[in-house]
Amino acid sequence: MNVNSKSVATTTVGYMCLALTGWMLSMPNAAWFPKLYGHGSAMTYPLAIVLVVMGILCFSQSRALDAIIFFGGAGLFWSDYTYYAATNSSASMDPSSYTGWYAFIWAVFFCYVWLGSFKSGLPRLLFLLGLWLTLLAVAIGNWANAHGIIVLGGYLGLITSILAAITSAKDVISHGIKVSDPNLELVKA
Repeated sequence: MNVNSKSVATTTVGYMCLALTGWMLSMPNAAWFPKLYGHGSAMTYPLAIVLVVMGILCFSQSRALDAIIFFGGAGLFWSDYTYYAATNSSASMDPSSYTGWYAFIWAVFFCYVWLGSFKSGLPRLLFLLGLWLTLLAVAIGNWANAHGIIVLGGYLGLITSILAAITSAKDVISHGIKVSDPNLELVKA
Protein backbone atom coordinates (compact mmCIF):
# COMPACT_ATOMS: atom_id res chain seq x y z
CA MET A 1 0.00 0.00 0.00
CA ASN A 2 1.47 3.32 -1.08
CA VAL A 3 0.78 5.94 1.54
CA ASN A 4 1.60 9.59 1.09
CA SER A 5 3.90 10.67 3.94
CA LYS A 6 2.14 14.04 3.98
CA SER A 7 -1.16 12.33 4.85
CA VAL A 8 0.60 10.40 7.62
CA ALA A 9 2.00 13.68 9.00
CA THR A 10 -1.38 15.44 8.98
CA THR A 11 -3.06 12.49 10.67
CA THR A 12 -0.28 12.16 13.23
CA VAL A 13 -0.31 15.84 14.15
CA GLY A 14 -4.11 16.18 14.04
CA TYR A 15 -4.88 13.23 16.28
CA MET A 16 -2.10 14.12 18.70
CA CYS A 17 -3.61 17.64 18.99
CA LEU A 18 -6.96 16.00 19.77
CA ALA A 19 -5.29 13.74 22.34
CA LEU A 20 -3.47 16.56 24.13
CA THR A 21 -6.35 19.02 24.25
CA GLY A 22 -8.89 16.32 25.05
CA TRP A 23 -6.79 15.09 27.97
CA MET A 24 -6.38 18.57 29.45
CA LEU A 25 -10.11 19.38 29.09
CA SER A 26 -11.19 15.99 30.49
CA MET A 27 -9.18 16.11 33.71
CA PRO A 28 -11.48 18.71 35.36
CA ASN A 29 -14.60 16.79 34.27
CA ALA A 30 -13.09 13.60 35.72
CA ALA A 31 -12.71 15.54 39.00
CA TRP A 32 -8.93 15.30 39.00
CA PHE A 33 -8.78 19.09 39.24
CA PRO A 34 -11.46 21.66 40.07
CA LYS A 35 -10.96 23.62 36.84
CA LEU A 36 -8.85 23.99 33.72
CA TYR A 37 -5.66 25.74 34.79
CA GLY A 38 -3.30 27.98 32.85
CA HIS A 39 -1.22 25.35 31.07
CA GLY A 40 -4.27 23.49 29.82
CA SER A 41 -5.94 26.69 28.73
CA ALA A 42 -2.76 27.93 27.05
CA MET A 43 -2.44 24.64 25.17
CA THR A 44 -5.99 24.54 23.83
CA TYR A 45 -5.99 27.65 21.64
CA PRO A 46 -2.77 27.08 19.64
CA LEU A 47 -3.53 23.38 19.14
CA ALA A 48 -7.00 24.31 17.88
CA ILE A 49 -5.27 26.49 15.26
CA VAL A 50 -3.02 23.56 14.34
CA LEU A 51 -6.16 21.40 13.99
CA VAL A 52 -7.58 23.92 11.50
CA VAL A 53 -4.37 23.74 9.46
CA MET A 54 -4.40 19.92 9.59
CA GLY A 55 -8.05 19.99 8.52
CA ILE A 56 -7.22 22.16 5.52
CA LEU A 57 -4.33 19.87 4.57
CA CYS A 58 -6.50 16.75 4.93
CA PHE A 59 -9.18 18.37 2.79
CA SER A 60 -6.59 19.21 0.10
CA GLN A 61 -5.44 15.56 0.24
CA SER A 62 -9.05 14.37 -0.31
CA ARG A 63 -9.25 12.94 3.21
CA ALA A 64 -12.66 14.33 4.08
CA LEU A 65 -13.31 12.36 7.28
CA ASP A 66 -10.11 13.52 8.98
CA ALA A 67 -10.74 17.07 7.73
CA ILE A 68 -14.22 17.06 9.29
CA ILE A 69 -12.89 15.57 12.54
CA PHE A 70 -10.10 18.14 12.77
CA PHE A 71 -12.37 21.08 11.90
CA GLY A 72 -14.94 19.86 14.44
CA GLY A 73 -12.27 19.30 17.06
CA ALA A 74 -10.84 22.75 16.42
CA GLY A 75 -14.27 24.32 16.79
CA LEU A 76 -14.95 22.41 20.00
CA PHE A 77 -11.61 23.27 21.57
CA TRP A 78 -11.55 26.83 20.28
CA SER A 79 -14.97 27.52 21.74
CA ASP A 80 -13.94 25.84 25.01
CA TYR A 81 -10.81 27.99 25.17
CA THR A 82 -12.83 31.14 24.52
CA TYR A 83 -15.28 30.15 27.24
CA TYR A 84 -12.57 29.41 29.79
CA ALA A 85 -10.78 32.66 28.95
CA ALA A 86 -14.02 34.60 29.45
CA THR A 87 -15.07 32.88 32.68
CA ASN A 88 -11.63 33.13 34.26
CA SER A 89 -11.81 36.90 33.93
CA SER A 90 -15.37 37.22 35.22
CA ALA A 91 -17.42 35.76 38.03
CA SER A 92 -20.35 34.71 35.82
CA MET A 93 -20.93 31.07 34.98
CA ASP A 94 -23.39 29.58 32.54
CA PRO A 95 -26.34 27.66 33.95
CA SER A 96 -25.66 23.93 33.82
CA SER A 97 -28.64 23.36 31.52
CA TYR A 98 -27.07 25.74 28.98
CA THR A 99 -23.73 23.92 29.29
CA GLY A 100 -25.65 20.68 28.72
CA TRP A 101 -27.01 22.02 25.44
CA TYR A 102 -23.51 23.09 24.41
CA ALA A 103 -22.17 19.57 25.00
CA PHE A 104 -25.23 18.04 23.35
CA ILE A 105 -24.87 19.91 20.04
CA TRP A 106 -21.25 18.77 19.84
CA ALA A 107 -22.36 15.22 20.73
CA VAL A 108 -24.83 15.27 17.82
CA PHE A 109 -22.11 16.50 15.46
CA PHE A 110 -19.63 13.81 16.49
CA CYS A 111 -22.36 11.14 16.48
CA TYR A 112 -23.08 11.61 12.79
CA VAL A 113 -19.36 11.86 12.03
CA TRP A 114 -18.98 8.54 13.91
CA LEU A 115 -21.76 7.05 11.75
CA GLY A 116 -19.76 8.09 8.68
CA SER A 117 -16.56 6.49 10.00
CA PHE A 118 -17.45 2.80 9.75
CA LYS A 119 -15.16 2.24 6.76
CA SER A 120 -12.27 4.27 8.15
CA GLY A 121 -10.70 1.71 10.45
CA LEU A 122 -11.12 0.71 14.06
CA PRO A 123 -8.99 3.44 15.71
CA ARG A 124 -11.02 6.30 14.16
CA LEU A 125 -14.29 4.48 14.78
CA LEU A 126 -13.49 3.98 18.48
CA PHE A 127 -12.16 7.53 18.86
CA LEU A 128 -15.35 9.04 17.44
CA LEU A 129 -17.56 6.70 19.46
CA GLY A 130 -15.72 7.73 22.61
CA LEU A 131 -15.91 11.41 21.73
CA TRP A 132 -19.64 11.49 21.16
CA LEU A 133 -20.34 9.36 24.26
CA THR A 134 -18.11 11.71 26.30
CA LEU A 135 -20.02 14.76 25.14
CA LEU A 136 -23.37 13.02 25.63
CA ALA A 137 -22.44 12.10 29.22
CA VAL A 138 -21.35 15.68 29.93
CA ALA A 139 -24.63 16.97 28.45
CA ILE A 140 -26.79 14.58 30.50
CA GLY A 141 -24.76 15.28 33.63
CA ASN A 142 -25.25 19.02 33.23
CA TRP A 143 -28.96 18.74 32.43
CA ALA A 144 -29.59 16.51 35.45
CA ASN A 145 -27.14 18.29 37.75
CA ALA A 146 -25.59 14.85 38.22
CA HIS A 147 -21.91 15.33 39.03
CA GLY A 148 -21.30 11.57 38.81
CA ILE A 149 -22.33 11.49 35.15
CA ILE A 150 -20.06 14.46 34.40
CA VAL A 151 -17.20 12.57 36.08
CA LEU A 152 -18.06 9.55 33.91
CA GLY A 153 -17.89 11.87 30.89
CA GLY A 154 -14.48 13.06 32.09
CA TYR A 155 -13.17 9.51 32.27
CA LEU A 156 -14.66 8.73 28.85
CA GLY A 157 -12.84 11.84 27.61
CA LEU A 158 -9.55 10.58 29.03
CA ILE A 159 -10.04 7.20 27.33
CA THR A 160 -10.97 8.99 24.11
CA SER A 161 -7.78 11.04 24.34
CA ILE A 162 -5.79 7.82 24.64
CA LEU A 163 -7.60 6.51 21.53
CA ALA A 164 -6.61 9.69 19.66
CA ALA A 165 -3.00 9.20 20.73
CA ILE A 166 -3.14 5.57 19.58
CA THR A 167 -4.53 6.68 16.21
CA SER A 168 -1.65 9.14 15.88
CA ALA A 169 0.96 6.60 16.96
CA LYS A 170 -0.48 3.87 14.71
CA ASP A 171 0.10 5.97 11.63
CA VAL A 172 3.67 6.80 12.61
CA ILE A 173 4.54 3.23 13.55
CA SER A 174 2.79 1.66 10.52
CA HIS A 175 4.29 3.95 7.93
CA GLY A 176 7.43 5.24 9.58
CA ILE A 177 8.79 8.69 9.17
CA LYS A 178 10.84 9.21 6.07
CA VAL A 179 13.56 11.82 6.06
CA SER A 180 14.03 13.31 2.62
CA ASP A 181 17.10 15.43 3.39
CA PRO A 182 19.84 14.31 0.95
CA ASN A 183 22.52 15.80 3.22
CA LEU A 184 21.58 13.46 6.05
CA GLU A 185 23.66 10.30 6.07
CA LEU A 186 22.76 7.25 8.11
CA VAL A 187 25.57 5.52 9.92
CA LYS A 188 25.63 1.82 9.17
CA ALA A 189 26.40 -0.50 12.06
